[in-house]
Amino acid sequence: MTPEPYRYMLVAKLHSYLRDHDAALRVLSDGIAAHPDEPHLYRHRGHFRVSARDFAGALADFELAVARLEGRDDEIEYYQAELVPEMERTILGEPSALLERPTPITDENLERLKDVYKGTLKSSTWYHYGLAHYLSGQFDEAAERYRTTLEHCVDDDMTVATVDWLFMSLRRAGRADEARELLDGTSLDMHINEPSYYRRMKMYKGELTPDALLDLETADRRTLATQGYGVGNWHLTNGDEDRAREVFERIVAEGDRFAFGTIAAETDLKRMGS
Repeated sequence: MTPEPYRYMLVAKLHSYLRDHDAALRVLSDGIAAHPDEPHLYRHRGHFRVSARDFAGALADFELAVARLEGRDDEIEYYQAELVPEMERTILGEPSALLERPTPITDENLERLKDVYKGTLKSSTWYHYGLAHYLSGQFDEAAERYRTTLEHCVDDDMTVATVDWLFMSLRRAGRADEARELLDGTSLDMHINEPSYYRRMKMYKGELTPDALLDLETADRRTLATQGYGVGNWHLTNGDEDRAREVFERIVAEGDRFAFGTIAAETDLKRMGS
């Protein structure tokens, strides 16, 4: 009997938590062979291909994923805090609490889960599709994907993360007026569970200085990757390439290798000739 698609996702997530992304890719490829019409599997394989620095492969997977979203109801995606207990239940043979069937987007579910950081199948697919374009240096295409992502965001955490990457994409594409218009039209009166992107937005709006957002002497690996890339990119788009290079080099040397900020810093250093 072929396992259900969600079991492949759980195993791939387990491998990723153990920081073995090659194994995660192998499992998802097996899942796609068994369930070739399942968008979740392409969406997650595309994500892990980003982590493996295979941006062309990621773009191909996200294209396949979005083609399979047509006519499909959206659903809530869960992350590590919710998935680890689900893995335990699955291994112990206990009933599933999350993934037996999709969690639909309803007012009741959104209120119940308001303190849970969450994306949706559609918002997460388009968001990571935009990221793959951004890391490939295709900033106009990234901005287009992030505009679509915003149409599917159901909470403030996902919205502010998407606006952040859209803002950076527009700045890198040389569309500064659109980036400013985006900032001016984004209220920070939000219900936030994870503040990294929110704090970066405050820097873009001038409510925090780059030095207040990131202290290179005290930042841990996660802060270097999450806040550091926003700060480095801010310096780069405001004409201070030397300061941007310093921040990017520090991120690559000490940041979490699989964090998107670290991967983005690597790609920018390559473009800068470092």
